[in-house]
Amino acid sequence: MGIFGIIGKKGQTTILLVSILSIIGSIFILTSADIFKRDYTFKTRDFDQVLLNEATISSFAVMEAALARRLWDPPPDNQCLKAENFETEGNFPNGLTWKVTATYNYSTKNYELLARGEYVGLKAVFKKRIKVLDVSDYLLFSGNNQDVSLERLYGATSPSALIARDRRIYVKGLLQLGGNIHRPNPELDWNGSPAGWPAEFGTIIQGDRVQLAGGIEYRLHAVPEPNPGQGNLSALLAPYAYPWGTKPKYHPQFGPGYAIITKDLQKATDLENQVKSGSPVPQTQASVSKEIYPIALFSGNPPLEAWSATDSGGYFNNPDRYSIFNYSYAGLNNYGVRADYTCFAKDGANQKHCSNSEDFPNGFANWRRNAGLEGVLFTKDAEEIPAPKMSWDNLEALEEDAKQCGVVISNPTNTYSDCDIWDRQFVTKYASQGAGLACSSTSRINLDSIGLSNFNVADLSDPSKKDRLLRRIVYLKVPSEIAQTDARGLMMSAIPNNIPRKNLSLWIVSEDTLALRGFQQDLTSPLNSDPQRLREIAFNQDISTSVPAAQKASLPLVILSPEQIHLLSPQYQPLTPSRLHQMWPSSSGKIHPIHHNLTDTRYEDDGFKYGYRKFILNNIGIITGSNVSATKPFYLRGLWSGPDSSADQLPSNLCMINTGGYTLEKNSTNQPFVISAKIPPYHSMANSPIPPKGSNYYGGNNNDFPKIYYPEVFWKQRGLTSSREESEVYFTGIRIHLSFDSATPPGKRDISSPSHVGSESRYTDYNAFDLSHKTYTWDSPSYYQAVSQGTSCIPNNMAYRVPSSPTELFDIRAATPSVNNGRYIFIQSSPALNYRDVGSIVGVEQPILEAQSN
Repeated sequence: MGIFGIIGKKGQTTILLVSILSIIGSIFILTSADIFKRDYTFKTRDFDQVLLNEATISSFAVMEAALARRLWDPPPDNQCLKAENFETEGNFPNGLTWKVTATYNYSTKNYELLARGEYVGLKAVFKKRIKVLDVSDYLLFSGNNQDVSLERLYGATSPSALIARDRRIYVKGLLQLGGNIHRPNPELDWNGSPAGWPAEFGTIIQGDRVQLAGGIEYRLHAVPEPNPGQGNLSALLAPYAYPWGTKPKYHPQFGPGYAIITKDLQKATDLENQVKSGSPVPQTQASVSKEIYPIALFSGNPPLEAWSATDSGGYFNNPDRYSIFNYSYAGLNNYGVRADYTCFAKDGANQKHCSNSEDFPNGFANWRRNAGLEGVLFTKDAEEIPAPKMSWDNLEALEEDAKQCGVVISNPTNTYSDCDIWDRQFVTKYASQGAGLACSSTSRINLDSIGLSNFNVADLSDPSKKDRLLRRIVYLKVPSEIAQTDARGLMMSAIPNNIPRKNLSLWIVSEDTLALRGFQQDLTSPLNSDPQRLREIAFNQDISTSVPAAQKASLPLVILSPEQIHLLSPQYQPLTPSRLHQMWPSSSGKIHPIHHNLTDTRYEDDGFKYGYRKFILNNIGIITGSNVSATKPFYLRGLWSGPDSSADQLPSNLCMINTGGYTLEKNSTNQPFVISAKIPPYHSMANSPIPPKGSNYYGGNNNDFPKIYYPEVFWKQRGLTSSREESEVYFTGIRIHLSFDSATPPGKRDISSPSHVGSESRYTDYNAFDLSHKTYTWDSPSYYQAVSQGTSCIPNNMAYRVPSSPTELFDIRAATPSVNNGRYIFIQSSPALNYRDVGSIVGVEQPILEAQSN
C-alpha cells in the first residue's frame, strides 16, 4: 500500500494516497470485466449505474487501508489534535469521480464513512460504519494460536491472576492452568485430603467477557514410578506409572493449585488479597466452590480415566477429594515430584484430557451454568475477533505521526554499553567471534526532557479538546532504556498536575530492545529486617505515599514493540565490554567463564542485597508479537531469583565458585561440599570467581558460603517454611499479542520474531561454554555419580546415577553457568478506570447501506 500524507483542505483533512489513481483504476477495470462476464442484458444507463455503484463501494477500501495503516486512529490536524473529518478522492479520464469522507464518532467509537460517486450524470452514495476497538477495551488479547499459561509454582502467598474488571479477555489459543503449591497433609490413597485455604486457590480469572477460543485445561504432569519404601504408592500408581528411562503412557495434572473463574470483581479482589495475606476471610472455600474450575469434566470416583469417560454433563471440582501425591523417583537419582493424581489421560496426540473444555463440552457447559458464567465465559463458542497483522507499514505510519506530533530517536543518545550475555544468540556469536563481537549500545531516554513536537500541556486540561486529544508517540529506532527517577512517577517535571497526567495518551514505539528501569523507595535489605516482605520497585507508579488521595496519577502509557520488554532494577549495572572479556573470556570457539550471574559483584547493591522483589508496572498497555511469551511477557534482566527445584543447579553452582589450583575445605558445620564450604582464600584475588568477604553475597557470614552457593538473601527470604522460588511482577494494564509481518522492506529487519531471545538460569546455548578449567567434587548420595575434589567440570563427569535413557548419560546443564536469574510469578489486573481511549487497534466492518443512486 502507498504512503499517506496529511494536508489541510477547506477546513477538513484530506488524505492523499500515492498511486491512488492506479489502484482505483484497477478496481474500475476489474469491475467492468466482472459485469461483462455476467452476460446480463442491461440498458446502457442501468449498466452505467451498476458500474458506478460497484466502483463507489470499492472506494471504501482505500479509506480503510489508510486507517488500518494508522491502526484505525484518526490522523492529526495542524494543531496535533485528532482530525474531526477527513477524506480521500479520485477521478478518471472517462469522467468517473469518487470521494470517501470519514467522520469519527467519539461517543460510539465508530467511523462513519460516506462514499460518493458520479459518472455520466449519474450519482451513487453509500454509507458504511466501522466499529473501532481501543487498546484499552481488553485486559488480554492474544490473537494467535499460542497457548497461554497461568502458573503458580511453590509460592503459596503469590497469586497468579487475570482480573479484568469490565474489560475483555480474548485468547485464541488454549489457556493452560498450572499450580504446584505445597499441601502439608497428603494421603496415600484415593480419598483425597483437605485443601489448603486460601493458598491453593490463587489462580484467579475475572471478567465480564472471557473468551478462550482454544479452550481451557489444567496442564499435564508426569507419573514416574515411585521409589520403594513410600507406603502403598507403588501399588496405587502401578497401572499408570512409567519406569525411569521409558516413555510415559499416562499423565496426571499439575497441582495442587486451582483456578477460580468468576465475574464477581469483589470476590476476585478479596481472594487475591487473601492469598497474599493468608487470611481465611472474607471469602471462604464454600463461597467460591461453584467457581472452582474442575480437575475432571466428568463424574466418577478417583482414579478417574479420561479415555473411558462419558461426557454426560457431570464434573469433579472438590479439591478436598483430590489425590495429591509427593514422592521420590528415579532410583538413586532421588528426584522428587508432586502433582494431582485424581485423573489420568493417555499419552499421545488426539487423546482426551481430563479437564479440557473441548474434550468434554457437556461437562464444561454444566459447570459453566452452575458457576453463573453463561454469557461471560466462552470457549469454542467465542466469536473470533479480527487480529491485525503489524507490519513495517504500520510502524512507518507511527513514525510519521511521531515526527509531526511526538519525537523520533534515530541515533544513539546518552548511551552505555551492555553486553547481552543473557541473549542466546549473543552467546552463540560471542563463543565463535570473541572480543570482535560488538556489545549493545543502549540509549537513556529522559521523558521529561525529550520534547514532543507541537505539544501544549494546557490542551490536556481543556475540556473542549478532551475527545480530540491525540496519542503522542515517542518512536525509538535504537535499543533504549526509560527510567523512573522520581518516587512520584514519570514526567513529573513536564506534567506535574493530575488532570493533564490522566488525559495524556503516550505511546512508546520501539523497533529494538526496550528496558524499563524502576524506582525503589524502600532501601532496607531483607538481610537486616523484615525478610518475608518483598521490596517494591515501581514503574509509572507513585510510591512516595500510600495515601491514594495524595498520589500523583500514573500516565496512560502504551508500549509497542516486536521485542520482549525488559525490566531493570534501579541498581542494575551493565556488563561492560571490558568486564565481559575479563570475566567471560572467549577463545577457540568457547566461552570460559570465570564467574557466573549468581556470583557477579555487579549485584552487590542489587540482587545480593534485595533478593526476591516485587516489580510493579501501572497503567500500561503492551502491544507485542505473537512470538513473545503471553505467559511471561516481560524479561527480568539481572539477579531476581534464587534456588530452583532442579538438580543441575548444584554441580553448576559448585563449579562456578571454584578455580583451578585450590582445594575447598569443609564449612564450620562439616556439611557436604554440595551444600556449602569454607570461603577460600582466593576471595580477595583479582578476577576472583567469588565476591570478597564482607559482600552482601555472604549475608554477614565471613567463614562459610551460603547454602548451595546462592546469595544468602534468598535464604533469609525463604525462611524456615517458605518455598518461594520467584520474584513477582504486578502488572496493572493491557496486553495485546499480534502477529508481525515477515515482509521486510530494504534496509529493515524481519520483525515477525524477536531479534533477542532471553535465557533463564543455565538454559542457554550449552555448547557455547567450556568449564574444563573449573573443578568440583560430588559428595551427595543423590542425582549424580560421586567424583573427588579436583574433577574437571565437563559434561562427561556429570553422570547420572541412573540415566534417563541410553543416550542421556550426562547432564550438560550441570556444566553450564547461570547467565540470568529472573524467574517470576505474573499477576495482571485491569488498569485505572480513566485508562480509556488511549489509541485504537482493531476495526470491525459493519454492513454497507445504499443512501442514493440515480
